[in-house]
Order: sequence, then C-alpha cells, then structure tokens
Amino acid sequence: MASLTPKIARFLLIAAAVVCAIGMIGPFKGIERNLISVDKAAHFVAFYGLTLLTIAAFPKRRSFDLACLVLMFGVAIEVAQMLSGRGAQLGDILADVAGVVGVLA
Repeated sequence: MASLTPKIARFLLIAAAVVCAIGMIGPFKGIERNLISVDKAAHFVAFYGLTLLTIAAFPKRRSFDLACLVLMFGVAIEVAQMLSGRGAQLGDILADVAGVVGVLA
C-alpha cells in the first residue's frame, strides 16, 4: 500500500501543475482571487502545495533538489506570463520562493 502513495502523489502533482499553469498563464487573470483574495498569498499556497506534492511523489530524491525544480517551474511560469503579455512580477517569484522554503523549513 505504501508504494501506491508516490503514484497518487504524482497524479495529484501533474493535475496541480496543470491547473496552476493554466491559471497563471491562461486568459484567467485574477481568477485566484475567487479562492484567495491576495495574489501573493495564492502564489505562496500554490507553491507550498506543489512542493509538498513533489516531495511526496519522489520520496527517494533530495528535498532541496526537488524544491529547486519547483522554483524553476515558478520562474518558467513568470517568463511565460511575460511572453503572453500578462506581465511578470518579481513579487510573484518571491511568493513562490516563500512557499517552497515554507515546506523545507
């Protein structure tokens, strides 16, 4: 049964990453405010959850390495936003970092 847990975490990680990417890059600017009223808090919560799922999905990997991958995803999202005309914000990346560090702490 324990071997099933990483498989479930991987499925949830893929689903969460797709939802985050669509929500942050797609034409849904501000949709996160329906759940969390502050954009930076939404970034914190999203990347806290993505980091938890990533660590659960790959339990034999170093947490720090996985956290770096999650942060690269966050930076990639901001670059994609910039290229799509939505605009990138350093504050969003800092909120992503805070979410990731919150898991590692």
